[in-house]
Amino acid sequence: MNVEHREQLNVAEGSRWSACEMLLWGALGTKSNAERRYKTRSALAASVVVCWGLIAFAMHLRPKIITSTIVFLAAFSISYIAWELRRYLTQLDELGRRMQLEAIAWTYVTGFVLAAWFGVLVMLMALFSPSFKHWPFQLLLLASPFLYFLLELIRAGWLYYLSRRY
Repeated sequence: MNVEHREQLNVAEGSRWSACEMLLWGALGTKSNAERRYKTRSALAASVVVCWGLIAFAMHLRPKIITSTIVFLAAFSISYIAWELRRYLTQLDELGRRMQLEAIAWTYVTGFVLAAWFGVLVMLMALFSPSFKHWPFQLLLLASPFLYFLLELIRAGWLYYLSRRY
């Protein structure tokens, strides 16, 4: 009888995982050591890029070394966050790992669609705006490392959606 009551509560709530944790961090909110490590190290890596980006914009991206440093830091940070996500996924149970991997798969598809439409938009702007003809590819190259953070938000949204199914 007690088990049936608990199952009815879970169905009424919609999910046993924290919606805030999923949407903010892309994690399930299990409060495990692996999850804490993932959140802490990912936040540190992202804050290094954000701080360096603020310094670069304060200096108006003038010295080329600052611009190239921020691009390398962004690429390194994204790689490190992906590595930590892999380590976090290996510590999850089967259902949590399945949800995370399905969210990653849907993010991959969504990313392709968004990239295609972003490319179409940039090319249309290059065709119809004479002042824009010389730098559409520079815009794509400068924006591409930071689009990862947009994809991370999309992954968190997919994870939230998928958690409501299970």
